[in-house]
Amino acid sequence: MFRSLNQGGLGRKPGNRYVYCFYKQVRISMQLNIAKFHTLKGFSFAEVCIAIVVCVIFGAATFQTNQRLLVALKNQKETTAASMMLQERMEKFRGFSYSNIADKTYVNTNVVQTKTTSEAALGSLSETITVSGYMNTAGTLRNYPSDGTTANQWVRSSTYPNGNQSDTNASLATDNDLLKVDILLSWTSVNGRTRTRDLASVFGKGNIGP
Repeated sequence: MFRSLNQGGLGRKPGNRYVYCFYKQVRISMQLNIAKFHTLKGFSFAEVCIAIVVCVIFGAATFQTNQRLLVALKNQKETTAASMMLQERMEKFRGFSYSNIADKTYVNTNVVQTKTTSEAALGSLSETITVSGYMNTAGTLRNYPSDGTTANQWVRSSTYPNGNQSDTNASLATDNDLLKVDILLSWTSVNGRTRTRDLASVFGKGNIGP
């Protein structure tokens, strides 16, 4: 509140005016209405059951996806190990002379009874090594075993860790100008499935061949 006073009658010069300001204290009271009771709402039993079922389905799907991923990784690891094992075996044959490849005793000692460095990843491994005639001295191609010829063949497995010779031919070097080496691997994968992988190569006299 503003009030204007004329102080001319108080010994001061007329015309001097003073403004006085008076303040009134104003109290503002606020009332807060707080509800004494609140209405609480929850989920029904059916809604809880549905939520549990959804969570279970999601968890099972995630677990199954993870399992499939692990199986795929394991299969890839086994495939790589099998390929390396076949390559290691064939490289060893490439280092032999023609007569040594046809010699059953030499192959049995230096190949069949020797483990490879990558076969540990293959469970229940069975290895079959076959040295057969591919083309005889007359120039006729052979197709063992459907043509009725014999070959040097070994099977190495958990039953025969040092190999077991299942077929024998002592005249491979003299009867043939080309020899064929077949290596077949069979193992049990992580999911119980039987898997196979093979590699073949042809060797000529002087060990010069495709």
